[in-house]
Amino acid sequence: MEQPTKELKVPAAIYERAEEIAGETNRTAESVLLESLAMLFSPDTGDMEEPDALSCFNDDQLWMTVLQRLTPKQDARLRELADRGNRGVLREREATELEAWVARVDRQMLLRSRALLLLQRRGHDINLYLENHGALDGSYIESLA
Repeated sequence: MEQPTKELKVPAAIYERAEEIAGETNRTAESVLLESLAMLFSPDTGDMEEPDALSCFNDDQLWMTVLQRLTPKQDARLRELADRGNRGVLREREATELEAWVARVDRQMLLRSRALLLLQRRGHDINLYLENHGALDGSYIESLA
């Protein structure tokens, strides 16, 4: 079943950049824009970009990938399910939901790590980000290469 759609006016410069990325990756500009919007706003990141495709992103898009997080409501639900699982009172339906949340967070972490690696290779100093988010240095990022 097709989802309802809305029209959106896109500035020419953004559309032209999407066309560049589309040409480099054998896709349409529309698919590039839709995937970028889904990455930022979709409640389900299951069809998010493959990690290797992040190399076509500009630096701003990579930083958006790095900074993407669960909403407070989503985070609270994940923590609730994890707590119930740790206490051994998770129902089968909840266990399935928890598995989906863990897979989503794992995928976000992979994308975040790849984006940080690309930003570092492009000359960005990612150490401040890493220090503020629990990592001491970027050595583990380099191990992804």
